[in-house]
Amino acid sequence: MQEALAKHRQLQSSVIFMILILKTSYPISAFQIFRTSIEIMERNHHRSFKKVKRTTEVASEKESQSDSDPPLYICEGVFAVSKPLEWTSSDVVTYIRKMLERDAKERGFVEPPKRGRKPLIKCGHGGTLDPLATGVLVIGVGKGTKHLQSYLSGAKRYRAGVRLGIQTTTLDLDPTAQIVQEKPFGHVTKVSIEQVLPQFTGKIMQVPPLFSALRKDGKRLHEQARSGKTEADVEIEPRQVEIFDLKLLTTIEQEEGLPGYFGLDVDCGGGTYIRSLVRDIGHKLDTVATMSSLVRTKQGVFETQHCLCKADWTPEKIYDAIEKSSRLLLPVDAGEKGSTTPGAFNYQCEIEPVLSTKTLSTVISKHGSLSTSEEVTTAT
Repeated sequence: MQEALAKHRQLQSSVIFMILILKTSYPISAFQIFRTSIEIMERNHHRSFKKVKRTTEVASEKESQSDSDPPLYICEGVFAVSKPLEWTSSDVVTYIRKMLERDAKERGFVEPPKRGRKPLIKCGHGGTLDPLATGVLVIGVGKGTKHLQSYLSGAKRYRAGVRLGIQTTTLDLDPTAQIVQEKPFGHVTKVSIEQVLPQFTGKIMQVPPLFSALRKDGKRLHEQARSGKTEADVEIEPRQVEIFDLKLLTTIEQEEGLPGYFGLDVDCGGGTYIRSLVRDIGHKLDTVATMSSLVRTKQGVFETQHCLCKADWTPEKIYDAIEKSSRLLLPVDAGEKGSTTPGAFNYQCEIEPVLSTKTLSTVISKHGSLSTSEEVTTAT
């Protein structure tokens, strides 16, 4: 109390001194000076009071929440799902985030005052898969989103289907793609393919597809493609990527006697475009090629057996998967790479085999057959 009184007297003395100084310097009345000084003091006092009040309210809210109140997350971390065909990676994140938000509210979690458009649940993915690709997609929930960057730049493994003889605008069999080039491929044999593949292992230079999320001149490449620009209009700089291992696979189409198809098993670093790899292999074989299907079989320590299928996307199974996935990962603070224990858990999620007839028919049935055109059309 004494301290507050002393500060009040000091403030009065300061105001009186300021009045005397201003009165001798400016032709205004002492009353006007005094009133202005009081207004300034009141504004400053009001701001300080609001700040103290808000701090007190936040502290009261935290104190009012007991340990028994339902938490926002049952647990936080990363896990893997099997991305369904035709879903975007963002579709998966949005679906899971909204599901976990509903679960938190149903458990009795009280949502705090909203600040802007920030979502209640933090959720993200560790590396985009195109809509026509399936397989392992790492998802981060809560604090797990902080570790997703390592999956973006980390190693991945894919099974890709290759169709010889055509090259499309999107470098895959997107239903809206147009064939821009056709070349014969009868001279291509298993031996010639195996002779070419070693040229694409190690560190190589690769030109990304025009239909990609990379930016050029401030705009994403796929946006420029949709505006009517072609590869001849947009100069895309090659980038260095790394292919650790590249193997030839037998496909279902080959077994069924369909010519011009083969598969690839690709173990690569982050930033590698499999569509571009297929295109470049086609050129080396003195023909053209387009990626007909893509399955990501591994991302980081996560493999297909660790993935939750769409039918198992429930809050209970997602939180259970986060807990089980933590056993695959060593503590981040230890600065060591994660390790996997075979058979630690297996969801037995069936993923479409590379170049399955079912997958191809799903894609191609939307437009009957790909039409030949030099014009770039909008891709979904």
